[in-house]
Amino acid sequence: MATLPSLAGWRSLGLIMALGLVATACAGPSLQAMPASIPVQTQTLKLGSIEDSSEFSGILEAEQRVDLKPEVGGRVARIFLSSGALVKPGQVILQLQPDKLQAEVNSSQAAAQAAEFAQQAAAAQVRSAQANWQQAQANLQLAQQDFSRNQSLASKGALSRQELDSARNRLELASTAERRAQEGFQAAQATLNQAISTWQQNRSQVAVKQQDLGFSQITAPVAGQLGEIALRPGDLVAAGQSISAIIQNQVLLLKLQVPTQRSNQLRSGLPVELLDPDSGISLATGTLGFIAPNVSSLAQSILVKARFPNEARTLRDGQMVQARIIWRTTTALLVPAVAVSRLGGQSFVYVVRSQTNQPGQATQVAAQRPVQLGSRQGDSYRVITGLRAGDEIIVTNILRLRDGITIQAQPSDAAPAAGT
Repeated sequence: MATLPSLAGWRSLGLIMALGLVATACAGPSLQAMPASIPVQTQTLKLGSIEDSSEFSGILEAEQRVDLKPEVGGRVARIFLSSGALVKPGQVILQLQPDKLQAEVNSSQAAAQAAEFAQQAAAAQVRSAQANWQQAQANLQLAQQDFSRNQSLASKGALSRQELDSARNRLELASTAERRAQEGFQAAQATLNQAISTWQQNRSQVAVKQQDLGFSQITAPVAGQLGEIALRPGDLVAAGQSISAIIQNQVLLLKLQVPTQRSNQLRSGLPVELLDPDSGISLATGTLGFIAPNVSSLAQSILVKARFPNEARTLRDGQMVQARIIWRTTTALLVPAVAVSRLGGQSFVYVVRSQTNQPGQATQVAAQRPVQLGSRQGDSYRVITGLRAGDEIIVTNILRLRDGITIQAQPSDAAPAAGT
């Protein structure tokens, strides 16, 4: 059976417990865990450039694009180049079967030769008719002289009436023969003119058929990159059918319809930035070149064209893009979007504030500051009120911060992604 402690023992135990409580009370602040400071990265707020811009959607077009369309129809005999090949002016791309065209050339050449023979025969007839006419003219002249002489003799009584009438008949016959010879010459000349016209037409037809034969070879009119050729040997091609295109992607154009409200700001040379419609990444920067002098009555907009150099070939004809016309650029205070938090419709930013704690040591704390923000410019917002240039703003661990919490600040060159 256990024995209870004596009165003296109880007093000793109580004294020990009391001393223990006093020691614990005295050492309380030093034994309790102090709150840990939160590591953050900061940026110094500076003035930056902000752009007044408008966004549009459009499709790029090659400044130089030539559709390949054969002048004549036929079956594909051979394809010399593959889709996407780089071509030079005059390079043969495709050959049509020339058999039918060659037969047409031969036929037209035969017709032209026959017309040439007919022309030569008509020219001979003209020469013969001209000689006959000249002879008839000479005979007429002699008959006129003979009649004049006989008429003079008859008036003096030296020639009978019968001989004068005979001279008159010879003159009339010579005049009729001269007139018919003239008509024969004119008819022969008309036949020659018709033969010459027929010969010239046949020669022209030969040139046309030879040209058509030449068109059986489809060549590159300009240098560039060949588009898709969706043909195979043996396929039938019609005249005027588009078989491919030659595209020069060195310079691309973009057509945009700008609302008339912006008409007073439109001017040549305005910068236009191309953006990827999915990622928003900048693709290229060009300038406005063409501004239509009229307004589209239906859409109440103005057609403009922006020009984009594309030496790196990163853009393509037919590519859909977002375009941003930059109307003007101004200077403003910008705050990174990752530094902004919102509560109840109000935007806040944490800035670094120095303060002195109770032992007199300097510490840094996060100070929550309400701000009024303007439009977003890339990864930043325009600051209207609430911040000043030179303020150290916190850009990481935003979700762990609260007003007045101790921090360990470290400058950062670039803000991390949102949500950190």
